[in-house]
Amino acid sequence: MITRSRNHCVDYSAVRIATGVFVAVCGFLVGNSASAADPTKRFVYPGLDGRLVYDLGVQGDRVPDFSHCGYSGGGVSLPNASVRVVVPVVAGDATRRIQAAIDYVSSLPADVSGVRGAVLLLAGRHEVSGFVRVRTGGVVVRGQGAATVLVATGLDRRTLIQVRGKEDCTLATARSLADARVPVGATRVRVADAAGLKVGDAVRVEHPATKEWIAAVGMNRFPTNGAGSYLDWRPHTLDLRWDRVVTHIDGDTLTLDAPLTTALDASHGGGTVRAYQWPGRVRQVGVENLRIESAFDPANPHDENHAWGGIGFENAQDCWVRRVSFSHLAGSAVAVWESCSRVTVEDCESTQPVSEVGGYRRHTFFTAGQQTLFRRCRASEGRHDFAVGYAAAGPNAFVHCRATDATGFSGPIESWASGTLFDNVAIDGGGLSLTNRETDHQGVGWAAANSVLWQCSAPLVTCRTPPTAQNWAIGCWGQFVGDGHWRQMNEFVKPDSLYQAQLADRLGKAEPTSRDLPTRSDGVPSIDDLVPVGPAVKSPAVKPLALTNGVLATDGKAVFGDRSETTWWRGSVNPARVAEFGRGLTRFVPGREGPGFTDDLDQLTDEMRAGVITVLEHHWGLWYDRRRDDHQMVRRADGEVWPPFYEQPWARSGRGRAWDGLSRYDLTKFNPWYFARLKAFADFAGQKGLVLVQQMYFQHNVLEAAAHWADFPWRPANCLQATGFPEPPEYAGGKRVFMAEAFYDVSHPVRRDLHRAYIRHCLYTLGPCPNVVFQLGEEFSGPQSFVEFWLDCVAEWQKETGTRVLVGLSAPKDVQDAILADPKRSAGVSVIDLRYWWYAAGGEVYAPKGGENLAPRQHLREWKGPKGRSAESVARAVREYRVRFPDKAVTASYDGADGWAVLAAGGSLPALPAGTDPQLLAAVSRMKPADAAGLPKGAFALSDAGRDYLVWAPIGGRVSLDLTAHVEPFTAAWLDPKTGAAGQPRNIAGGQPVELTAPAGQPAVLWVRRK
Repeated sequence: MITRSRNHCVDYSAVRIATGVFVAVCGFLVGNSASAADPTKRFVYPGLDGRLVYDLGVQGDRVPDFSHCGYSGGGVSLPNASVRVVVPVVAGDATRRIQAAIDYVSSLPADVSGVRGAVLLLAGRHEVSGFVRVRTGGVVVRGQGAATVLVATGLDRRTLIQVRGKEDCTLATARSLADARVPVGATRVRVADAAGLKVGDAVRVEHPATKEWIAAVGMNRFPTNGAGSYLDWRPHTLDLRWDRVVTHIDGDTLTLDAPLTTALDASHGGGTVRAYQWPGRVRQVGVENLRIESAFDPANPHDENHAWGGIGFENAQDCWVRRVSFSHLAGSAVAVWESCSRVTVEDCESTQPVSEVGGYRRHTFFTAGQQTLFRRCRASEGRHDFAVGYAAAGPNAFVHCRATDATGFSGPIESWASGTLFDNVAIDGGGLSLTNRETDHQGVGWAAANSVLWQCSAPLVTCRTPPTAQNWAIGCWGQFVGDGHWRQMNEFVKPDSLYQAQLADRLGKAEPTSRDLPTRSDGVPSIDDLVPVGPAVKSPAVKPLALTNGVLATDGKAVFGDRSETTWWRGSVNPARVAEFGRGLTRFVPGREGPGFTDDLDQLTDEMRAGVITVLEHHWGLWYDRRRDDHQMVRRADGEVWPPFYEQPWARSGRGRAWDGLSRYDLTKFNPWYFARLKAFADFAGQKGLVLVQQMYFQHNVLEAAAHWADFPWRPANCLQATGFPEPPEYAGGKRVFMAEAFYDVSHPVRRDLHRAYIRHCLYTLGPCPNVVFQLGEEFSGPQSFVEFWLDCVAEWQKETGTRVLVGLSAPKDVQDAILADPKRSAGVSVIDLRYWWYAAGGEVYAPKGGENLAPRQHLREWKGPKGRSAESVARAVREYRVRFPDKAVTASYDGADGWAVLAAGGSLPALPAGTDPQLLAAVSRMKPADAAGLPKGAFALSDAGRDYLVWAPIGGRVSLDLTAHVEPFTAAWLDPKTGAAGQPRNIAGGQPVELTAPAGQPAVLWVRRK
């Protein structure tokens, strides 16, 4: 199908604009005929004097000037930094030596251009088991050509070279635009008040994604059964932000150093301008003249347990990559993220990627930044080889690039990438696309706006016109689809390259030629002489979690704090939305690290400590692919899986095809990335006094909605093993799954062996970590027989290895009581976790039976009695089990459980405020449950007789303590339950009964201690 645009010119009177470029006013209308005017005019074309002429739309929109893309705003030669240190090849891991060299150059003074110098990696193969990071501007990492090879070893899915500045941008007060409309391609804007701004200021121009604009572009109408879809674009999650420099001020009109790529219309929210400062953004960083390879498993053609990214940029400006080749990566060779601008990537090549052929893989050369230039880059066997991400403000350009054997299209792949040029881009096997991606990748919708295909070729070329914007295809070759602006299809056009013509037009001279790079090492010191790299720094000391006196403690103090669950479905890779989705230890977003992406575990654990969140409960994700968030049971048509990915414990095999379109799981092999993440978190938890509750299983997959089972690795359609479950599944009513009974049936020989191997692998990985409590599974309502099997596997492993672990028993009451009545198995239980049954506020017990093939919330729906709990009723359950089993810790994992009530009842891991006195926590670790005599109704107490007493009363009242046997003096203080702060202490004489009265009508906490 060929669809062309109609370009009826309403006025061809030439108008010279500020840059000296000619424009011609015309209307951009969609239709099926060629222009009624001169068909050789192509929206931008050489005039009679050789200068470029731009056709203007009726509202002043024009093809943007892409010559501002690239290092230093385009047309500036890349620096050739002098070599300051060399890194010779040595056997073994070179990570720390290369990082030391980078850090050394980072410490040197910068020259007037901001360049400090180059690290020269000498020819040979440098093995890198981790990654190297450039945090300081002015540092160049250079090789001696293709003979310098960085080999990413190991199983981690990292980006090998990370250029990462600080995210410390500060913004001044926003100034509203005074123009009714600022057109596409404009470099001048009028603000309501320019006072205080000056030439040279860095400013941010922002286009807000208001509900009016979203409606105008039609992105609030995704398919739905009701009012609104979860895929609809949300206001302010796709704001466009252009980083610009003020070059001239005329009254309240600002001239900017580069064009804007989306119109700013007052009826859609207009726009703002604000000055900004970004001191931590790195500049003048380059990677050049080397080769990057990833090791991989040659037996698995779809292996993904290796390096994913080659080079990544964040919080960076005026940086570059040149003459770098890449092989065997799974993700991007080069990724430039949204915090970057003015980056050049040239003369690079990526070949032989190794990964599943599926979603969010093989985005070979990717940008989400602005003013980025990819030039003369080559890719083979990629998917989205030349790709653009969310709200990329542009302009961005891909020039003279080629992809062979592509399995997907190149072009913007995420929402509203604005102002992208594909200039002499040739795609073999895939396509080029400026289009509306509709519901793909969680409602990408319009991916491209005000973008250009210039003299490109591909088997399929798609160009569509978004509401309020344009897309142009000029001089392209292939099969054509779409209602965009087409001109001179299957013809060669002039100028040959739009980017080069615009650059020459703006600069008035030819582009500078590149120079040879300094690669000689004569007289340059070696890193081994400058900075001797000794043994690795030892990890900080561990604060082990210990069970003492029936209390979970570290450093002799009872552990307290809030709990956090892991996120196990939903999510987004839109940077504006990631913060909505909580913590996810085994959530994976290729190339991205931080909250909502792939969590930085060091940062995450620091944030937990700061927020007094002590316990994190983890289990595997409900499903890997965000497409399944729609709760459909269908087999997916392809492997175009949507991130974030919730990794599963089992490894993909690289064989066959699972229900989500990727390869099937091998249940006898385990996902090394998944378990490495758990191990890393557990190590941080040990260092920082936190607790990981590792739920080995997640019952949600085998009950309730049929979609829960659809992609589950144990389903026969998804794995290599004969797990014995019915296939196709027997969905009750076509939409419900009841697979728990079969899943927990360990009489099946295959499943029994798989369960045992999995349990042992969890223990093998996390058993040496003292701050881990192992529990059977989240939402567990299964049978006693499976709990017995699980405990037996744990006991067997402990006996074989001599390693003791903390084992939590969390199950329905009948199962819990039966296990605790079994002397052998009870001996292996360290923690009794109260979660699936409780005493209601009125005293009734809610205790559904285990093994009834119902999920906890299904049980709760069937319960006709009162469902609410009180602080007193929770404390009652804690005290009951703490008294019955004094050598075991008791935890109350109920939402909103009162921490003081749990603590006073004898419970562990209570949610107490940050201000709780450490001396009290030390005292609690020695206390035991005390008799309720002399306490107000519903109160609970702990005591270390003659030393410390702690009382919690639900509504205050009078507290009587018998200190007759203890003649020492004491002090008493009422604690603020909200802050933990102690009130005015009162001196108490020992050797007699004492009475203390708290204000009535509110919870009260009393601490009495010996002086």
